[in-house]
Amino acid sequence: MFAAALKPLGLTPAWAETISVLDEREPLTIRELGLLLVCEGEHPSRLVNRMVSAALLTTEPSPDDDRARWIKLTPAARALLPRVREIEDQLHTAIETTVNSTDLEACRAVLGNFVDGLPAGEALQRRVSR
Repeated sequence: MFAAALKPLGLTPAWAETISVLDEREPLTIRELGLLLVCEGEHPSRLVNRMVSAALLTTEPSPDDDRARWIKLTPAARALLPRVREIEDQLHTAIETTVNSTDLEACRAVLGNFVDGLPAGEALQRRVSR
């Protein structure tokens, strides 16, 4: 459902997550971004390179570290943000209307235990603990 809704925007779930994370915390280095992404399957540098090629991200030298590059959203990525947020809200609404609150909390607990200690779980914790 999420991937299908993002497809007309030319986005994947990983790209949408990257845009959302950067919207909340930019600028980030590739390393910092990688620590916050839950999506798996692509190394953060490959993900960033593809999104730079698609004119959704820019990179520039970090003033703090000559070896690091800051990643920022382009105006094109910012223009997609309202639609990405709308699609995320639709997904959350679909889940909340399909699953009662008690079952949803139980599901969150089970999934939380499942990802605890995994990179995806650690990324979620970093994002929540902000």
